[in-house]
Amino acid sequence: MNPSERKTLILSPFKAEARLLAGILPDCRQTDATSWTFAGGRLATANAAGCAPLIALLERELARAGYLRVILFGAAGALTPDLQIGQLFCCNTLIYGDRKLDLPNTTDLPTAAIVTVDQPATTKESREQLATKHNASLVDMESFFFAEALQGRGLSGAVIRFVSDTAEQAFVLPFPPAVKANIGKLRNQILRAITG
Repeated sequence: MNPSERKTLILSPFKAEARLLAGILPDCRQTDATSWTFAGGRLATANAAGCAPLIALLERELARAGYLRVILFGAAGALTPDLQIGQLFCCNTLIYGDRKLDLPNTTDLPTAAIVTVDQPATTKESREQLATKHNASLVDMESFFFAEALQGRGLSGAVIRFVSDTAEQAFVLPFPPAVKANIGKLRNQILRAITG
């Protein structure tokens, strides 16, 4: 694909997340150790968690080509006990500390509020505190920073997260089979979310 034809850039913090998505993208081909091209865009990973690696990846990718839409895709921890491993959400309310951003929901995926933290929330107590304090369902280490970086760029964007772990079920790699199964089941909704 010619860089001028790229419409969508998808960023995944980790390669394991990117590989799950690459499996459903049309005409998806791995181009190097950390990126893929697909019909309509490019998928890239920093293979690291947190703000700095994600923003560096975003800046590098935006310098390579112009895009109309940028998606953040990956794992998030459940803050509420009613969520199950593998569920997918479009995160439209993004929280970091006392700051809050809203992204318009342009998908038919269920929406959720997500709180971004600097360190993983691994205990049941820390997750309950985050859920109560922020009225959020999910936790990660990148979403707020992604949404903040999109502001003022004239790009549409979305944050799509799958539940990878709960307070009772720790984060593991490879991801539990329910994650891949649900991504496959919701393929059409995910592809519509990517194309906007």
